[in-house]
Formats: sequence, structure tokens, C-alpha cells
Amino acid sequence: MSTAVLAGGAKLGLSSQNPGGGHTIALGDDRIQVILEYGTWGLVESRYLVEERPLLGLRGDPWILHLDGTNLSPAGAAATLIHQEGATPARSATFRGETNTIAWELKYKVSGPGRITKSLRLLPKRRGNLSRVVLWNAESSSEPSIARTKIQDIVAFYRQDDLGLLASLDFPYSNIASTAGVTSISYPPHAPLTPGSEYNTHSLTFGAVRLTGQQHYGFDDGEVEAMDAYVQGHRKPRFERPMYIVASIVNRYTQVDGDVIFYTMRDQPLFFANRDLVEKDLHLMTKLGMEYYQAFPGVFEWGPNDPKPELDKLVHSAHERGLLIGDYSATNYVYSPHFNFYRNKLNRPDWLIRNKDGEPSKTYCFGCPEFADLYVEKVVENCRRFRFDLHCLDGLKFSPCHASNHAHPPGTESYYHQIRGLIHVIEAINAVSPQMLTWPNAGDFTEMLPKLAWYAPNLYLTDPTIGTPWQGLNMTRLLDDARREQMVSLHHSVFLPYRFFTNFQYFLSQNSIVPDIRNFEYGALSTLAVTPNLGLGEIRPWLDRLPASDQSKVTDFYKRWTKLIRDNYALWTKTYRAGDNPGMGAVEIYSHAAGDRGFIFLVNPNYWDRTVEVPLDATLGFTGIGHCEIAEIHPNECLRLTTEGPWPALGTRLPMKVPAQQVIVLEVRPAPRGIVVPRVYGLPGMVETDASGYVFKTSAPQGSTARFAVMLPKGNQPIVTATVLDYPKEIDPRLSAPASIALLSSTLEGALLEVTFPRKPAPTELRSWRVRPGSLKEGVAAGWPAVLGEGSVVRFPLFTDAEVPLPLTDDDASRLGLGPVANFCGAWVENAFSEMQEIHIALRRGHQSGLSGARLAVGEPAPVRKPLDDLAKSAEGAWWFETSFELPFLNSFGSEPAFDQHPLVVFPLLRLNRVKALTAWINGKELNVQRYSYPRNRTLASYYADLLGTGAHGGRNELVVHLVC
Repeated sequence: MSTAVLAGGAKLGLSSQNPGGGHTIALGDDRIQVILEYGTWGLVESRYLVEERPLLGLRGDPWILHLDGTNLSPAGAAATLIHQEGATPARSATFRGETNTIAWELKYKVSGPGRITKSLRLLPKRRGNLSRVVLWNAESSSEPSIARTKIQDIVAFYRQDDLGLLASLDFPYSNIASTAGVTSISYPPHAPLTPGSEYNTHSLTFGAVRLTGQQHYGFDDGEVEAMDAYVQGHRKPRFERPMYIVASIVNRYTQVDGDVIFYTMRDQPLFFANRDLVEKDLHLMTKLGMEYYQAFPGVFEWGPNDPKPELDKLVHSAHERGLLIGDYSATNYVYSPHFNFYRNKLNRPDWLIRNKDGEPSKTYCFGCPEFADLYVEKVVENCRRFRFDLHCLDGLKFSPCHASNHAHPPGTESYYHQIRGLIHVIEAINAVSPQMLTWPNAGDFTEMLPKLAWYAPNLYLTDPTIGTPWQGLNMTRLLDDARREQMVSLHHSVFLPYRFFTNFQYFLSQNSIVPDIRNFEYGALSTLAVTPNLGLGEIRPWLDRLPASDQSKVTDFYKRWTKLIRDNYALWTKTYRAGDNPGMGAVEIYSHAAGDRGFIFLVNPNYWDRTVEVPLDATLGFTGIGHCEIAEIHPNECLRLTTEGPWPALGTRLPMKVPAQQVIVLEVRPAPRGIVVPRVYGLPGMVETDASGYVFKTSAPQGSTARFAVMLPKGNQPIVTATVLDYPKEIDPRLSAPASIALLSSTLEGALLEVTFPRKPAPTELRSWRVRPGSLKEGVAAGWPAVLGEGSVVRFPLFTDAEVPLPLTDDDASRLGLGPVANFCGAWVENAFSEMQEIHIALRRGHQSGLSGARLAVGEPAPVRKPLDDLAKSAEGAWWFETSFELPFLNSFGSEPAFDQHPLVVFPLLRLNRVKALTAWINGKELNVQRYSYPRNRTLASYYADLLGTGAHGGRNELVVHLVC
């Protein structure tokens, strides 16, 4: 029977409830209450209050059953209150009643702040088949908003002014239907009922929502926040620590041949094939601070002599190192095409999912009890036998099953039974040990979100794939951006709390134009910005090819950050977010904070910098008061100087520039109560005291300029002069420009200075371009590849500082009417020569500084959005662009470095699929512009050109680009 029929029929019952007399009880807390009326005529949920304000027109039946073709509810028969805790409002209440066919008990309880959970126990008096259970059947003046996955419904949201209410079944499957003003939440158990037994339904939770008026991905931030609290609070999470995982997989050697995915044995760490490599993996895990190791192949792929004795040795070796280890299975595919070397088969076609024509699929049905029991028996026995604490479930595939022998109804209602069977498998695996991590990977696990986290509290929901046109030349980085985008979108659309996600950082595409050693930090930190969990794949073979100094750099980095997250895990159970959604042009802001302490991550994946406002308030979890100190812990380690000085007040909004392709990590903590020794804000380094003042030793990239403040202990004389000392490590004056220092302000409190480091700065983003329309033929004839001459100077991308929504998708660009010129996003110079420059600055003290007491702060302007330039909507299809930049140094005379050290010029584009041709010249000579097609999705790409061996040279260069869209 459909939920629509149930809802429509239930409306008749609602209109006849409570004909007079009876009792009333209020149950809940100060945020949510339900008013229950009961008596000889039955039981009804007559009103719902959120923050003591009634939701007008909302009232409901407590439950409805479809039993043997008949609808049953608590209407028309006496309902009795048999237990109550608390007074007004009560904290819990249990009601009892009976009909000719069943006796029932219904319990309500406050299950968390602003949440009430109800559960129903049935005591049948005769045999019957329970085909549907409805635990929410509410009449309302307007229909709720319903959140869904493709196969099931998650939650109904009711909205009234700035308040709302959510209602959701406490299971990873439900049906939500609205008909004729009545909304029902139900599931189809198709369970046999027999006298003398009992049936306990799934419970249902409803709760208060405070609406914010801000929406992302279709739902109000207040609704997302309420669902996050519900998922985390309804069941205690299985683990209160981050999950760090390494898998013994080598995707770099992959060939697909029909239904087989072939891996060469070269460099393959399989426990039965190359235990030495597995041992190297385990040794590396301890260096990286990882905890779980997932080995291949899984129990279903083992051959006749596997896995003894090698697996015993492997488990023993892992446990000696304090590591947890386990294996793998391919869920309802059973056998992984990657590792089924022996061509094992189940040979049970009667267990396969069948379509409506009775044709079998390639996947088995978890709604078939015999298959689910076999899966439990095989996997659980194996985990106990080898003392496993991890089992990976991969490649799940749901589809309607019409098999007549699986003990479930045919069609879409089989989804509930497939999910129930899979949950039964997961719970059985979890019971193997307290540390057992059941780890779903890829496939249709997203269909069970968010409540799958109650059973599998660490979810890696996709293979290393990319579907969004992120711009970049490194596949590892692009995958990290795509996965972060997935985590944010799923959090806001299906409400999975960030603490349950895993990003698996794969180092599998070594044909990236820009090497991983220049991107791995960005990938890891842009992941840890969102979730405390991290997985690593292919990292050992990548490290093996790096020089020793880079290996130490990588292992030290991961060890530091896995420890930091572990030490601060309580903060990472909640992720706060400001700024933009992930995507083209966006800069993202994440935090993990409580009170007056926390960590802020600023993520800029673009080829251009942007200034954003960082709110030091409850938006990012900072609820404390007073002043704070901000320490940058990546990419530099220094105290930050802000627009509000060294100690901004909590509650303020700070403008901060986020450099291109960078993650900035900030630690916020209370401001120091007093200065004992000089403290420097704005630059890394250390201060040493001498007879006449201080010497500040610092370093930064060549040619860079920075403003910094030196805060002095109380009672010290002010700083009166600042001088850059001669530094003996200068290697070649031909490449050098002297450092300069300016003392801008000095008081007894401290001094404000600005320093420019030696040598010329390396170019990075190229934003200002002279632009004019014209065909390639016309421009070449006029000599434009050498110099464009006329044309207005415009800053690109045109949309970055404009009043347009960010991120900007192809659809957004079309709605805005953006033309071909708006596709051009400027250029980026990758890997131009640059060295760190160390300088020593003498700071002398005296009685009079002679300087004003100007504010000790940086002058970062707040971000301002301007109207979109009319040029962006031009319909012209061909455009010329010209800019200039200066290279401080460029290899020549045939002395060229390895390719991954070459300087490149990169051309990011907004809508790649509209680009017909891109041609470029440097100093009048044509560049070989190439297209880097992304290995994990070759329909996506970025354009770039190598500058070595071209018309480029050290010094000033003229770059001209012609674009046809």
C-alpha cells in the first residue's frame, strides 16, 4: 500500500480526534514540546511548540499500521498514560492501548537538546503481516520541505518564520509522502506478527530548528545544523578519535580487460605476493602517525592456500608496531575485479538482484537473508580468526529487486530490506572487536546518508575521480579539491557531519605536470580543514622515488598534523564554515573552535589571490570574549599582525588576503597577559637582545615586502632606528638588490616596520592585461603577437571582484550572460626562480623615537565587490590579451634542470568546453601551448606552456595570448 494512500486516509482520522474529555500532557524541553491529548477516544499529537511558539496548523497521529490490508491507529480505543518522568513539561511518557488485533506501547522521551524520540512496541493478538509502519502522520497548513537521496527520504522540514521543526525516522531508510495536507514518514517492514511475540518498530525523532535565512545546496543552515546535532547526538559515535588509514593498493599499474582489472605484480604490496613491501608500508605508517592498514586481497578472493601463514605474520608485525589491520570485500559484487586472481565465484544465481522482467543482475541482494547470512559468516569468521580490526566494504550497488524468493516485497520497497540486510552485516562485523572499523568505500553508500554513520562511522564515498572542472596541473591536488567539494555538498544536502568523512589522498597519477612534492601539503590541509580523518594511498611508492631530504619533509609533515588533530580532536567533532562553497573562484573558510580557542583554515584553490573577511565570532565557533592572538602555523610559523593590531578582539571581522593555490592555517588563542620578551607579529624569526637593542633574524621569499610589529616588554625604551645588517651569506651581487627597512611607528608599546627582502620577486599571478577583440589572422597581420599596442587595461578574472555569486559554474555563467572574454582568467607563472632570503635587522632603542604613535596594524583593505564589467558580456568570439612580467632568473646556455623544475605559464579558463583555440607568444615568439588532460577524467584539462627553450629570458618579458571561444 502506498504512503500516499496512507496519508490521505489518515487525514480523515485526524479530523475526528478527541471528541471531548480526556487528558493533556506536555512533553519536551525549552526548545521543543509536543502536546499530547489522550483518553477513551485514543491519543493524538495535538500541538507542536518550538521555543514555546506553536507551529500553526500542525497536528498528527502518533502512529498508523497497515496490517493485513487494514489501517490501525490509536484512534477510537482507549489510550492510557502508564509512565511519566518529569512534570511540566515531562521528560518522557509511555502510553498503552489495544485493539482487537494488537496491544501497543508508545514511548516519548527527550533524546537531546531540542529533540524528542518516540518508539512503538507491538504485542500481536493474532497472526498477521505488517506491511507498513507510519510513525509520523501530521496535518499542516503548508507542506514541508523534504530531503532525499535517490532511493530514500531523509527528513521533513517544517518552516514558520524563523523557526522550524524536523521529523526523521531513526534508520538509514524511510518513505516521506505528502498528500492533501498530510505528511507521513513510514517504512515497509513486511514482517510476520505472531501471538506471544513482540515487534519493536524503528524509532522516530522530531526536533526544533532555528532558521538563519542562509541556504546552501537547498537547505537552511539552521536545518543543516539541527540535523548535524541529531546525527551526532542520537547515538554515541563509535570512536572519539580521528581515523587514519593506509591501503596496500597500487593503482598506478592498472589495465582494464573486460570484467577484470589487472594489476602487475611489480611494486604490489599483497600479503601473499610481496610481504617485504607490506613491511615497508607498516614501517612508514608509524612514521606518518597512521593507525589502520587495509590489506589486499580480501577473504572472498583468497586462493586454496591463502592466507596462511603470511597473513598471521603480517598481523603480528602490525600489532608489534601498535597498528590495527584488516581486509576487504566488494559488498554485493562479492569479488573485487582488482584482486580476484583465482576467478572465484559464488554460483548462487538465486541470490542475485533481478529486474522487473526476472533477469538477473551482476550483484547480489542483501535483502535476501541467505546471502546476508553467508556474508556475515565468511567475513566475521575471517576477522576473528586473524584478529582483524578493519574491514573495508567497497563498490555497493543498489537497484530494485523483483526476485520472488528473497523474503522481501518486489520493486522499490525492496530497498528497505536491502539496507536492513546490509546494516545487519555491518553490525555483525562491528561486534568482532571494540576497535573494529567497518569502512565503506565508493558505490551507493551515499544513498544511506546520513544515518549510515551510526553503523559505519568513517565513510570514504568515492573512488579517485573528478567531475568538476577544477583548474590545475597536479592530479593529486585536483582529486583533493573534488573530494572536499563532495564532502561540503553532502554535508549540506544529506547532513552527514564532517567528522564521519574520510578523504583518501591518492598519489597515483605521476604524470602530473606539476609534481606532488609541491602539492601534497595543500591536499592534506584542505582535507583536514573539513574532516579529522585522512587516508593515504600510493604514498610509499611515491616516497621511495623522492630524495632523502624530501622524504623527511613529507613524513615530518604528516606526523605533525596527525598528532595535532589527535591532540585537538574534541574541536574537530564540529566543523564551522564561512565564505564560499567550493568551486571556481571561491575561497573557503573552515574552523574548529570552542570558546576563545580554535583553528581556522583558509583554502584558496584558484590561480589568483583573494581577500576575504574572517569572522572571529560564533559563525566560526568562537563564543568567547576579550582579545586574542593569532598564530599562523602554515605555510609559515609566525604570529599574525592584523588590521586590528597584534591582539584583535573576538567578535570582529578581519580582512585577510589568501594567496593563490594555498591553505593558510591559523591558531586562535587568548592574547598574552603581558610581554616578558619582545614578540614579533607579521614575520617568522627570532629576536636576540644586545647592548643597544635587539637583532631580529628573519627570512622570506626574495623581493617580498612585509609589514611587521615588534611588541616590547613594559618599561622598555622605544625603538628609534632600524637597520638591515650586512649578511655574509649573499652569494652573488649580480643577482642581488639590497634589502630595505622602514620604521613606520614607534611607541613604548612597540614598533611598526616594513621590510623588503633582497633580490627581485618571482612572478606568480598575472592579473592586469591589455585587451582588444580581433581574429588571429587580423592580429598576426598587424604584428600583435609582439606588442598589442592599443587596448584598455583590465584586471582578470572579470568575475572575481564583481557582484556575482561565487563559486561560478557553467550554468551560472550562462545565466549571467557571460561572453567569451569572461572565460579568460589571466595567467599564472609556476615555479619561477625564487629563493628564501635571510636578513638580520638591528633595532636600536632610545629615549625619543621622533615617530608618531600610529596604529600597529597591517593595512589590508576589506574586500569590496564592484559591478560586473560590461566587457564580460561582449558577444565577440576572438580576443587578444597582453601583459608583461619580470623573471629574476632563467636557465640558459643549455644548462637546464629536470622537467619538474621548469618554469611554466598556466592559462586557467572558466568554461573550458567553450574554448576553440588558445595561442600564446612570449617576446614575439610563439609558445608551445599544451593541454594537460586529467588522467582521472580526460574530458577535463588545463592549458600551459613551458618557458625554457623559448623566447622567454631573465628580465622583462611580454606575453601575448589569443583566445577563440
